[in-house]
Amino acid sequence: MNVTLVCEDNIEGIMTAIYDGWVYMNKGYSVNIHPGSDYAPTFFSEFINIETDNSKAERVIRSIKIKISEEAYIAVFRTCMNFAEDKGDAVFEFLRYGYRYGARVMKMLHVPAVMRVMELSRKTSNEAHSFIEFIRFEELKGNVLYSRIEPKCDVLSQVYAHFQNRFPNENWIIYDQRRIKAAVHQKGMATVLVEGQNMDQLVKSVRKDDEYEELWKVFF
Repeated sequence: MNVTLVCEDNIEGIMTAIYDGWVYMNKGYSVNIHPGSDYAPTFFSEFINIETDNSKAERVIRSIKIKISEEAYIAVFRTCMNFAEDKGDAVFEFLRYGYRYGARVMKMLHVPAVMRVMELSRKTSNEAHSFIEFIRFEELKGNVLYSRIEPKCDVLSQVYAHFQNRFPNENWIIYDQRRIKAAVHQKGMATVLVEGQNMDQLVKSVRKDDEYEELWKVFF
């Protein structure tokens, strides 16, 4: 019996699917994890939509850190941020070995799923470092630094963490055009992630000097 769990394409969604996947696996199902809504149902697998559950996701994340290692979680997180279609399956299989062998799994490169997670993690990390190194900011009126990026992998969280430490006393916005989300930072305050329809309005308003004060009030 095959079951494909369709989940949101983010760390919380994938971790929720991992949690539910374990339940199905223990019932004798062969489990596939499919992040994202772009899929083609087949006669060979039952497709089930998984609703993101933050409590389930946190339990999986915590178990990875405790039962395997912090290093393993970093690799899993970066893999989940990759754009590869097979990342969900790779992470699920990696964790099956990880929960059995613990931290040793990180060196079990003869296992295809382990090798795949290491490969996808490395590619995500390399892209994040590339944007950190070569990103360029445009200085807008109102003393706001603005950058538009379009990475293949979802590296915004890794990129903004760097600039949050580098430019803590600056106003800046890093906009991921591909995923319609942005990291918005006001000097001296924590960075806010903004997603969805409001992003179009945000991107337009950052170029209008008379709306900067109102813009910051919305998020801070």
